[in-house]
Amino acid sequence: MFPVIEDRPDGVRSEPDFVLYDSETCVLAEIKSGNNINGHDLKQMRKCADVDIEAAEDALKDAQVREKTGYDGTVSSVEPVIVYQDLDEEYIEEAYSASDSFQDVWDELTEYAVVMTQDYGDELRVLGGEFNDSGNLQSLLRGGIELPENPPDEIMLTEGMEHEVLAIAICDIWGEQAVDYDDGVKVTRTQVRDYFAPRHNVDLTDLEFVFKFLVEFEACDHVDSRHYKFTREHMSNILSVESQVMDESVEDYLHGPDQSSLDDHFGDDSDDSDDQ
Repeated sequence: MFPVIEDRPDGVRSEPDFVLYDSETCVLAEIKSGNNINGHDLKQMRKCADVDIEAAEDALKDAQVREKTGYDGTVSSVEPVIVYQDLDEEYIEEAYSASDSFQDVWDELTEYAVVMTQDYGDELRVLGGEFNDSGNLQSLLRGGIELPENPPDEIMLTEGMEHEVLAIAICDIWGEQAVDYDDGVKVTRTQVRDYFAPRHNVDLTDLEFVFKFLVEFEACDHVDSRHYKFTREHMSNILSVESQVMDESVEDYLHGPDQSSLDDHFGDDSDDSDDQ
């Protein structure tokens, strides 16, 4: 699912890439495609760490976990986890010794989350941070999971199962149809939400954010209060959306990156409603 976990009284809104739930533990997982730790990662995991048991249980209820899995939706612990690719113990040790900035970032990140690495043909394993509890899922992750050399698509851990995947999906499902229609293709946020339901819990606020990106990227037009329109004139940008969001997140495109990357730190050391 596209998870959105909210605790409205406390103003907490967390959007992990995906959620793992085994009838006891709720893992809020962020998946990164490289080994670069930046300020956006800290912001994401800080929000995940703010999710309490009640908010997690409410999110599982909204996602109809009881109906789909038979689990009752009870949560005993919430575990924020962030997974990098090709990040290893040697790199962390060297960077930690060489850079005060890395020390600060690493210490803060592991305060909020368990940091893991995935290396295909090797294993998914813990690099730092502590789990909040000691249930079965925590024991499984702590012990490490062997990964196949070439995992099939259905178990590939990919980054951005939120705004970026929504942008790609919208362009694939509605945008590319525009080539066949002289007047283009119109769609509303509600139609997109209903298309993915009930398997995916897509929030209208997220869709508004994604469509804002698509409009600014000139992949579609916002033609009235409800409708967005894809036309043949947009086709070049429609087909470029996937490569764009692979290089830069939707949030960064619209608002700019939160913080410079660790490479910059190293350098510093040296001197809904309208659709109803």
